[in-house]
Amino acid sequence: MSESRLDTSLISPKNVLKKQQLLQDLLVHLRAKIQEYPATHNLKGCNEFLLYVTKVVENSVVKKQKIDKKQLVLDVFKILFNLQPPELLVLDASIEFLHSNGLISKVKVVKKAKAWFLKKLNYLC
Repeated sequence: MSESRLDTSLISPKNVLKKQQLLQDLLVHLRAKIQEYPATHNLKGCNEFLLYVTKVVENSVVKKQKIDKKQLVLDVFKILFNLQPPELLVLDASIEFLHSNGLISKVKVVKKAKAWFLKKLNYLC
């Protein structure tokens, strides 16, 4: 008997599965990033860490995926730091503040192209 092989490389997750996959990828990345900081640093209430997370989400979620970026950030913080509803309300207000003041932005294409070029140049050398 021949063994049947299933090729799933052409099938990609959509909707809820895509959101869950993105959430897990973000959690893995952020948990690794948290390990870089000393244990005494409180990242739960750190606005700079919140800005970092919102920028990561802004640059990793494509508009056509129809994922609510704000809710994704809230979910990430809820999972990472076991936030309760009152803390989530404060976090929600902080995200609104960052958004309304234009602090959450995408990485410019020129910066991405420069990073790609330097990576390729280092690979060749």
